[in-house]
Amino acid sequence: MSELQIGLLVVGAVVVAAVFLYNKWHERRYRREAEAGFASQREDVLMRSGGGAGQGTAPGLERLEPLVSFEAEQEDPGDSGAGLSEFLDFIVPIETPEEVSGAALIGAAAVALERCSKAICWEGFDETAAAWERLDPDRSYSRLRSGMQLVDRRGAADEEELDAFGAAIERAAASVGALATVPDPASALANARELDRFCGEIDIRVAVHIISDAAPLTGTQLAALAKAAGFRLGEPDGKFRLPDEAGRIICALANFEPTPLNIDGLRALSTRGVTLELDVPRAPYEAFTRFRQSAQMLARELKARIVDDNREPVGPAAFDAIEAQLQAVHGSMKARGIAPGGALALRLFS
Repeated sequence: MSELQIGLLVVGAVVVAAVFLYNKWHERRYRREAEAGFASQREDVLMRSGGGAGQGTAPGLERLEPLVSFEAEQEDPGDSGAGLSEFLDFIVPIETPEEVSGAALIGAAAVALERCSKAICWEGFDETAAAWERLDPDRSYSRLRSGMQLVDRRGAADEEELDAFGAAIERAAASVGALATVPDPASALANARELDRFCGEIDIRVAVHIISDAAPLTGTQLAALAKAAGFRLGEPDGKFRLPDEAGRIICALANFEPTPLNIDGLRALSTRGVTLELDVPRAPYEAFTRFRQSAQMLARELKARIVDDNREPVGPAAFDAIEAQLQAVHGSMKARGIAPGGALALRLFS
């Protein structure tokens, strides 16, 4: 064999090896990209964002620690009161040399406060009880206060809103001979932004579908079963709701199809299934157990299957996994003095 032939064989072998290695490199590269793409799409279809605070995806439980410290006083889970809170409200105190009627002060501020996007609450100090109470328009007070809620599911209040609120209360107080002292909003704004971030991470809704693969479900069948289980039909949103002994909502039952459930349409209703929903921060501690039992009861009585958004079966292991995640959410809420389903939670997630 000549030297030229040997040289061509060597060059050919190098080229073949280079092509082989190049193809292997591309194969590994595309595999990594594909795996990354699929991994980014792995989302628990049972756990959904509740729509609060501008959060567009289901929140991760690993990001629950706040950047700054903020805590409410420990809340009694059974307390249904919803008074002003230093934790949640921007509060403006009002003092008067003489008692003024609650109606006069509310009336003086009414027009200006109509433009506020957040909830406004008024309180008067009951000298006999030595405690703040919801402002009674028919009573007179020497000490009053008004508060604007800093955070709800639409997001956090901004500086412009706090300035407008403070100015409105100052003018209203002056018109009845009182003095309103507006606090510096800087710390309230910082806390509001952090509280809004935290709420966005725990604003979770759990939903499962009870689907019939055989005959469609009838409205009268659903109504009878829901009523026997303690659900009550709500108007106008067209959902049955299950309250606990204290009247707090455990979960809601909606039509799987677009048609809402209502009294007039139930007799003619025919549907493939229903959706059971749990609004996690607004439901009390024991709600998930009742939610799970309700889903199993509906599936058994309707001879239907419990599935997720992808029509995959939801079995005991899936319910156990969700329960573990919710315990973490409840723990983080409790650490900040917010009882699931309590007064503060109902205000925050409204």
